[in-house]
Amino acid sequence: MSLKSSISVVVVIAIACSAGFAQPTQSQQPDSKKKQSKLSKYRDRRASSSGVLLDEAEREAEKNPAGALDKVEDALAESIAKDNTFDEARSYLLLGNINAGIPEWKLAAQNYEKATNIFRGLGGGGGESSDKAVNEFKSSLRGLAKANLESGNYQASLDNYKELLTLELTADERRDTQLALSEVQYRMGNYDESLKLAKTIPIPTRADPQFQLAQQNMIAKNYARKNDFDNTTRALDSSIDAFRSSPAPSSADYKSIQSTKEEVANSLREQGRYDEEIALRNQSIEMNLESKNLGEVAKDKVELGKTLEAKGERSEALKELIEAAAIADTLDDPKEQANAYLSLADMYEKDGQSNNALGAYRKYSTAVKKSEEAAAAQMEQRSVLIKKHTDIEELSNSLYIDRSEDNAQQAIIARQQVIIFSLAAILLIIGVTSVFIYRSAQSSKRANQLLALKSLRSQMNPHFIFNALNSVNHFIAEQDERTANKFLSEFSQLMRLVLEYSQEDFITLQKEQEILSLYMKLEHYRFRDKFEYAIDIDESINAESVLVPPMLIQPYLENAVWHGLRYRDSVGFLKLSMEQDNGSLVVTITDNGIGRKKSAELKTENQKKHKSTGLKNIRERLLILNSVYRTHYEVTVMDGVDGEGTTVRVRLPINK
Repeated sequence: MSLKSSISVVVVIAIACSAGFAQPTQSQQPDSKKKQSKLSKYRDRRASSSGVLLDEAEREAEKNPAGALDKVEDALAESIAKDNTFDEARSYLLLGNINAGIPEWKLAAQNYEKATNIFRGLGGGGGESSDKAVNEFKSSLRGLAKANLESGNYQASLDNYKELLTLELTADERRDTQLALSEVQYRMGNYDESLKLAKTIPIPTRADPQFQLAQQNMIAKNYARKNDFDNTTRALDSSIDAFRSSPAPSSADYKSIQSTKEEVANSLREQGRYDEEIALRNQSIEMNLESKNLGEVAKDKVELGKTLEAKGERSEALKELIEAAAIADTLDDPKEQANAYLSLADMYEKDGQSNNALGAYRKYSTAVKKSEEAAAAQMEQRSVLIKKHTDIEELSNSLYIDRSEDNAQQAIIARQQVIIFSLAAILLIIGVTSVFIYRSAQSSKRANQLLALKSLRSQMNPHFIFNALNSVNHFIAEQDERTANKFLSEFSQLMRLVLEYSQEDFITLQKEQEILSLYMKLEHYRFRDKFEYAIDIDESINAESVLVPPMLIQPYLENAVWHGLRYRDSVGFLKLSMEQDNGSLVVTITDNGIGRKKSAELKTENQKKHKSTGLKNIRERLLILNSVYRTHYEVTVMDGVDGEGTTVRVRLPINK
């Protein structure tokens, strides 16, 4: 029911009732029963069913989150219908845990906050459930602090953990909370405060390798940020010793030590302390081989290759990268394969081994395609879970409305003199709830649109890589090895920029210019006898502060070259210009190619059946960007005189 229709219904009822203050008639009672049927359905269940459902949902939340959400939905609905606030709060706590597992940290924070507020009231009110409520309150507050931390809401996370420290905690709980506070300070960049907190946590009276590992990791990270690498190394060695002495290290412990190792290794590389970084990575490889974690071994070998190259030991670097690619091939992890083969291709290209570089790029392209397919599948699964979460919100809001209406109906029968005030309360509840439902629907729609936008950006990578590799094949076929090597060098640089920026919704105009300049340079290598080009940027534009969607202009440049200029009998000209106009950035692409009409006539039957992936994706991206960000991106395509040449004008609002 929309907000407008809800208000209309209640106003009509209020007018009718105020005229006579009458008790509901026989004709009105069936409608009342119909309104309460959903609420009655859950009220009629046996008393313990919501608790049983939540216990079952907790057991299967990790392996079957969709099934767990179904059980939470029923439990939450029943607890609302029966005014069982304890199970209602448990439902929100479990929703937060499931959201955190996806992970969807903002949704998790919303549900943890609902649970925290309810448990806070229950724990302060005494009664049979108060002891349980205190424990559940601590769990929900801890979850809220973690969700706020991962969402980047550091101050709120800091406040949550400080509130947790005011409660009665066990020694282990207090140590874990203090260590979490240290992590918040670290994320905020307060390394001295973080280090102080981590070092002053009391040492457990009994041996606790897992806590020692986490504590030493935190100390090592802070020392690395302070460039105190002697203390960093000592702390990291203590962490590794704790890991090896732990009888059953968890996956979280493993991720923690690997994350710390990466931060320390990167800091060492930035300081030019290559030998120390190499020693650290070799130590990590040894530990990961013991644990049979070949994925981390492949990562370390790729990074070893980069460090050895920086030292000038290119042959040793190539050896490490070949081993990394061989290990990656044994893993069912296309992301790791893509990382290994891109680095290997880059090294082959620098070593002048064009054929090997081309082979590595092909394997890299295949791995990227598989990685994008896997990412799309994960996005779809997450979208299903988010949709299910939205359905739960809508059901709970509906039951809140029904419960409020039911209470109002009982008040009408018992005390007719307060009917107007009761209906006014219902009007307020329906209005607020309708707005909340509308906002929830808009949030769900926005989440789905952002997932679609990310998927469209991801599809540009394989399409772009395929076209670029065709150009490499062209040079190899012509036995133009020098040009192929030069092209590969520029191509490698462009690939890194495209892959780095394609995950972002917006990048600076300066970065987009860098991509476009490299791309035009590569196309000119191949078609240098077909066209010349110029890039003209208005000097008044601050390219470092203006934000634009990545890879939005490139497909139009590609279209101009491949479908217009390359078919000319003489040398053509392509111009890319950017200027400001009434608060907008206007990008103009002008070519004197054969024009769209002649280009269409030259297409083969097979080409006519093929739809342009790049331009189709751009149109879909613009529709989503205009919808999500409520802006107005506009593209105009104009034919030249007598159908020759094409002008594309893209108008983008200047975002900063």
